Amino acid sequence: MKKIIAVLFCWSAFTCHAQTIDSASQLAASYFKEAELAGKDQHIWKEKVYGPMLFVEPQSRVTYANMPDSAGILKPDGSIYKGILPNEVMIANTSIFWEGKLWSVMLWPLLPDRDERVNLMEHESFHRIQVKLGLPGRSPTVNHLSTMYGRIYFLLELKALEAALSKPVNYRAADLTNALLFREKRRGLFPKTFKTERILEMSEGLAEYTGVILGRQKDSIRQHLYHQIDTAGNRKSFIRSCAYITGPVYGYLLYEKYPGWTLKVDSNSDFPVLISKYYHINLPKPPSNKAIAMLEKKYNGKAIIQSEKLKEEKRLQTVNQYTDLFTRKPILTITLIKMGISFNPNTLFDLGEYGTIYPTAKIKDTWGELNVSANGMLMKDWQIIYLPMGHFTDGNNGIIEGDGWEIKLNDGWKIVKIDGLHYTVLK
Repeated sequence: MKKIIAVLFCWSAFTCHAQTIDSASQLAASYFKEAELAGKDQHIWKEKVYGPMLFVEPQSRVTYANMPDSAGILKPDGSIYKGILPNEVMIANTSIFWEGKLWSVMLWPLLPDRDERVNLMEHESFHRIQVKLGLPGRSPTVNHLSTMYGRIYFLLELKALEAALSKPVNYRAADLTNALLFREKRRGLFPKTFKTERILEMSEGLAEYTGVILGRQKDSIRQHLYHQIDTAGNRKSFIRSCAYITGPVYGYLLYEKYPGWTLKVDSNSDFPVLISKYYHINLPKPPSNKAIAMLEKKYNGKAIIQSEKLKEEKRLQTVNQYTDLFTRKPILTITLIKMGISFNPNTLFDLGEYGTIYPTAKIKDTWGELNVSANGMLMKDWQIIYLPMGHFTDGNNGIIEGDGWEIKLNDGWKIVKIDGLHYTVLK
């Protein structure tokens, strides 16, 4: 799922002027054409990339589609279809099963930049077909990339990949080997959680590679990848967004060596193994500290380490603040039953054994709807969420407002106080 972008639009479903509606529909139709053209005659996946697609304005839920739904909610509007998406459907930049079809979904209005826009459409189109490709949509958080050394060796790996990308295909072996050495160093430091990197890369990483290789102008891809690497250190979080960088970078390096590499991947594939295979280099053994220290100098390691040490001080302060909020103060515990969620993958924060902090999020479940706008929620294993319960207001209409969140409970559900520090939602 790509970054969720909050948007406000200047009209609602009932107050638009006909001219505004027509222009919006025409714009949506032109975007569908862009997506169709970008995916036409593609040779990276065996399935057709372009397919059912929805653009949804989040406030009004006005929806533009490239084909009708089975229930007739979407009515013909010129060359496209238009209607109001039902409230029970969770909306985000993602893929959903609705009215008998798998749809790619994007929040409206789409991005004004052509490459960014088509990149997004092709990314979400991949999510619609990935199960058919034998690539399940698994999206774990890579928690060790919240740590100082996790980030340091991730950024050094990226710099080595950038050096490889800047050289002719047949002169990349040394830098590619060094990139894999930094990756191997990370594996040695975090053996219990390292596998999540590969899992995320074979889902979100491949989705973003699809977006880049099909959605962007061919002569702009290399500069886009350089920019992603050069600005990676500015990102607040890598624990769910790391694959948005490594997927396209490794993917493009493989593409320039063997364009059809994606036709042979499956859910067990691994970028280091693929690089080793197509570039004919040996997978490195765990490196010594001395060897790593020498490599750090080659890829601007001193500046990266200094920067990450400063960030670590702030991260530990944040850990203490969140730990205090969710372990020593009143909390609301909600068990997830049949959840739909939207969130920003670039802002997640790892809280170790306690779970993952989502600074903002929207959830729909059997019990109702939750909107988190500040202070964050804590989620553990995609099964339970926790909310700070210091101050809250029960409006007696099923809507409960807390510190930075609001819940609209469905009929028959209520918040129950267990003791002075614990509340829960029960039917």
